Amino acid sequence: MSPLAGILPLEKMVPGRKHRFLFPFWHAVSDIPPAHLMHLYRVPSVSDFVRDIDFFLKNFRAATTEQLIEHAYTGNKSQEKYFFPTFDDGLSECFHQIAPILKKRGISAAFFINPEFVDNKILFHRHKASLIINQLSSGKASSLAKSEAERILQQQSATKTLDSFLQQSSFSDHSMLDQLAAVFEIDFPEFLAREKPYMTLAQIKQMQSDGFLIGAHGLDHREFYHASASEIIHQISSSIDFLMKEINPPIKSFAFPFTDFGVPDSVFEQVLQAGLWDLSFGTAGIKDDIRAHHLQRIPMEAGDFTDARQLIRTEYLAWFLKKIIGKNKVRRQ
Repeated sequence: MSPLAGILPLEKMVPGRKHRFLFPFWHAVSDIPPAHLMHLYRVPSVSDFVRDIDFFLKNFRAATTEQLIEHAYTGNKSQEKYFFPTFDDGLSECFHQIAPILKKRGISAAFFINPEFVDNKILFHRHKASLIINQLSSGKASSLAKSEAERILQQQSATKTLDSFLQQSSFSDHSMLDQLAAVFEIDFPEFLAREKPYMTLAQIKQMQSDGFLIGAHGLDHREFYHASASEIIHQISSSIDFLMKEINPPIKSFAFPFTDFGVPDSVFEQVLQAGLWDLSFGTAGIKDDIRAHHLQRIPMEAGDFTDARQLIRTEYLAWFLKKIIGKNKVRRQ
């Protein structure tokens, strides 16, 4: 669809009054992709990120937090097109690279954090996997270490190769990732202390003082589609409790880690009844969602797209085609 989307005028692709409010999301921006991120998704350079933000500014209005809330609760009735950028995982690049760019352009945004990562207490399991992959791909790992890693892995998972395990590892694999790191002489605590990949609480508070919205992203970024409903509720409530105690944002917002797919409707019902959040976010791209106050975001780092212009045009075209075949709505059990 991308070549076709590239020749269609954007103004003709935006639905009449539907999906005129977009929510792009990123994780980090860096001219040198960090080892703990580079094997997970495309990390845009500073110039690429500025180019994409300028694309949005040219074609959409930067929404305020108040306009975000109004849209979440009433829908966007205006003919104006808006965008509201968001950023996940509380990475240090958000404070050092992204926030200054947004402040300079007067753009509001939301940053979703995991309490367990704040102040660099623990390392996200997918970041662990990326560090190990980087060691292997850089040629620094000896054949003896690779053989030992394969042997350890086979004792617990005889069906997976080392490469497939690292690419597909989940929260339950923390212990195995720690064992493999020891084999390859990777010191995760030392990496946290030296690189400080996540924002500190002081930096997060400064972000809020600068006018940015701080939201929750689960305690430890585990996969909700592997979790029970009670565990998901605990992750949501505990991460928002941390947020309200330590930061006290004006709006209680939550972005589902990885995806909201696989999260049953019963979880949404319990959260709304308990008033745990004011609004929430998924990652389904431009798609219709029937849940109240739940907004779907557009992943800006996935796939082969290297610029926002190409990606957004393709997202709109995909929405039209999905609507024709009845696949434009998020369906849950």
